[in-house]
Amino acid sequence: MSTRQESIKPIDILMFLAAVVIALLSSPVVHAQSFSVMLNFAGSNGSSPLAGLVMDANQNIYGTANSGGQHGYGVVFKANRNGQEAVVHSFAGGANDGAYPEDSLIIDSAGNLYGTTFNGGPANAGTVFKLSSKGIIHILYSFAGGNDGANPIARLAIDKNGNLYGTTSAGGTSGNGTVFAVSPAGKHTVLYSFGSAEGGGPRGLAIDTEGNLYGEANGADSDGQIFELSPPSITGGPWTFSSLYTFTGTNGDDPNGGLIVDPRGNLYGATFIGGTNNCGLVFELVKPATQGGTWSENVLYNFTGINGDGAQPFGGVIFHGGNHLYGTTAYGGNDIGDGTVFELSPGSNGWTETTLYQFDRNTGGFRPEAGVVFDHQGNLYSTTTFAAFNGGEVFQLAAPAKQGAPWAFTLLYDFDCATGGGCSPLSTPVNKGNQLYGTAYSGGTAGAGFVYGIIP
Repeated sequence: MSTRQESIKPIDILMFLAAVVIALLSSPVVHAQSFSVMLNFAGSNGSSPLAGLVMDANQNIYGTANSGGQHGYGVVFKANRNGQEAVVHSFAGGANDGAYPEDSLIIDSAGNLYGTTFNGGPANAGTVFKLSSKGIIHILYSFAGGNDGANPIARLAIDKNGNLYGTTSAGGTSGNGTVFAVSPAGKHTVLYSFGSAEGGGPRGLAIDTEGNLYGEANGADSDGQIFELSPPSITGGPWTFSSLYTFTGTNGDDPNGGLIVDPRGNLYGATFIGGTNNCGLVFELVKPATQGGTWSENVLYNFTGINGDGAQPFGGVIFHGGNHLYGTTAYGGNDIGDGTVFELSPGSNGWTETTLYQFDRNTGGFRPEAGVVFDHQGNLYSTTTFAAFNGGEVFQLAAPAKQGAPWAFTLLYDFDCATGGGCSPLSTPVNKGNQLYGTAYSGGTAGAGFVYGIIP
């Protein structure tokens, strides 16, 4: 059976009014750890960071802001815990540069950064770029907006040879998007173009140890599908596309949050809605024993959205502690449906779901839409997009010393839109060496967002 917490009961009107007064008089709350704003966006140095962060070997943090900068088309920025910050590149748009980066960067072992922009290039259909460790921008490829694809919005993947893989949200032979590869030298190859009869809208990619690519897309009936692209056996040959699984509603609808691959090659993910209760589910796709065989879906858990259970997982799932899965649901949990953090544990009789925490807008944050991360001690971290009277929270759930005991919630920071304290931490934070870093989409001293660090 699933573990449940008792539903949080509505507080009476007097307690609620007292909470309002206290919240309005209070400054942003920090518990146990030190919160610092590492970079305040002011427009000229960027605005509205949408994506998460990456860190190099020297603990410098890099990310993108979707707009602002010298030309208004977004920036790549750098910051560190010592308070040093810089705009590494300000996108200029036009024929020779990108415009409006939307997802996270990736970093290679040499410290080079790679990413995409939604617009820019000669056709204004987007670019793939490399930013060298010395801060020099190279536009590896500019999309023409036709059969080669247009408007990439998802994070890139990289293989051991430095080849980049990604998706476009539009373009291709039917205008439904593509999966593409770009070599280190900038050679672009369309690996697959989604046809009009099979949906489109491919999201980000996962790559396994054999170089197979996996992704989520809309599917022919818009309920979603999981696909695979297998590399050719002969260099230069075509990649093989397979639709591994098609969702039909009762078995899931709208896969989101990305896929993860286990050591056996099985895939795990979540659907935002669909399932038995139309509240979303977590699934496993089991790799067939023989090549070319049929992948099978195991529904690990159907969310119910009642009696303390979550609904509508949005940030994907991750493994931690061996083979346990963790994630958040944007809705469900308490009587208002403010969201949860959950754990899925395998056992001899299947998977057991445990609600680790239920959010309550009357007392704190709600609507967790980001994924979760862990530190070396097994403590869990994430964010809520909103809070009772402010602009979201960063929180910790401390792992219990004894299995089955409750996880302890700690509010690390309460964003305060009204006093320049930031609003809406949309992306999953990055944890390195028990140091937590992330972005607020808006707020800050100029209302354009900021980069924060929470350091022991």
